[in-house]
Amino acid sequence: MALGLLLLLLLPLVPAGGLSPFPGSVAAQEPVPELRGRLYVDSIPADSGTVILHRVNPEEAGPVDSVRVASGGEFTFPILMVPAPGTGEILFVSSRREGIVYFGDPISEAAHLDSLYVVRTFDTREAPEGGLPFTVALRGLFVDQGPMGWRVTDLIQIRNDSSVTWVSGEETDYPVWQYPVPPEARGLRVGRSDLAPEAVRFQDGVVQVRSPVPPGEQLYAIQYELDVLNFSIPMPGVTELMEIFVADEAPSLQMPPLMFDQPVELEPGSLYRRWVGEGLTQLVVRVEPGQDDEGGALVWVVVGLAVVLLGVGVWAVGRRGPDLPPSPSPSAAADSPRAAAHRRREVLLEIARLDDSVEGRDALPPEEARAYEARRSELMDELRLLGAASTGEDAEPAGRGAGPKSPGDR
Repeated sequence: MALGLLLLLLLPLVPAGGLSPFPGSVAAQEPVPELRGRLYVDSIPADSGTVILHRVNPEEAGPVDSVRVASGGEFTFPILMVPAPGTGEILFVSSRREGIVYFGDPISEAAHLDSLYVVRTFDTREAPEGGLPFTVALRGLFVDQGPMGWRVTDLIQIRNDSSVTWVSGEETDYPVWQYPVPPEARGLRVGRSDLAPEAVRFQDGVVQVRSPVPPGEQLYAIQYELDVLNFSIPMPGVTELMEIFVADEAPSLQMPPLMFDQPVELEPGSLYRRWVGEGLTQLVVRVEPGQDDEGGALVWVVVGLAVVLLGVGVWAVGRRGPDLPPSPSPSAAADSPRAAAHRRREVLLEIARLDDSVEGRDALPPEEARAYEARRSELMDELRLLGAASTGEDAEPAGRGAGPKSPGDR
């Protein structure tokens, strides 16, 4: 009788779903969010393969989990911590095919988990002698005055319209793509972009790229100096859009067939004159003193040009010169939210590529380990600066201790 009365008293306290056997049991917990995706080889679902989940934020980066894909290339990852908007943290999934690592789009908030996540890989093919004649979708030259002449950041975005990733053969060692720079250029070097310095050779005024070129677009940055602004720009093949930005302190110039257009202010107080050409095929642009028709110039143009949004982060570093330290404050060019967001994504993915390249290796040769640590530290510092640019705060350098241990400690 006493037991029955006790049950009647407790009944209103029992949840509609019944009592959980233990506090905090699975029945009382929220369902764990999942990332559901599919691995493809070009447009065909993969029948095998491994995918790796990565987490990257301004403090640390590295792989979180890995799974084998199921039938039809399907895979699922439980996401215990969903990135919060505005934190600079992303998740993404990678997969390796024939020695090449491919990445899906970054996930930066819970809403990105609502749709099917896609990782697309491709078959590889060795480049022929002389490389491939990829279309140059965008090219932008930024010209600033340097300590000894003029400093140039040459941004070239190529497009691979095929359905394979082109690679340099182990035996042939042919470049995947090669392209001439101005014959008057000196001090050639690689800038921050999709191009790794060790994958490039400079030979007789020609940039020879030996890194893999997957389908789609790749942005390359080459930096060099010119003694005077009287030089030639060889442009073989097809160039869909060409833009040249010259610091306002430069003398009057002409560069047919490019047309003088409205100047842009890339940083407060830094006006750049601008020349534009579209649909260019197999030509040489001659830059030389002449009237550049400055009448009616617009002092401020919102930086929405595709080539600027792609390369402004590279240009901002390149204009300081190869031997100068990074600026202690974020570049004003990063004030464009689209430019900063694009560069932040590039930095995050480059960090992940670095980590993926050493994952599973017990130790690296000392020289390679030092190069890895130096490059990763540099990227983490830039990521903090980009984060500070979006919040208006000062950033402290991340230092070598940021992120996972060095390859030699793995």
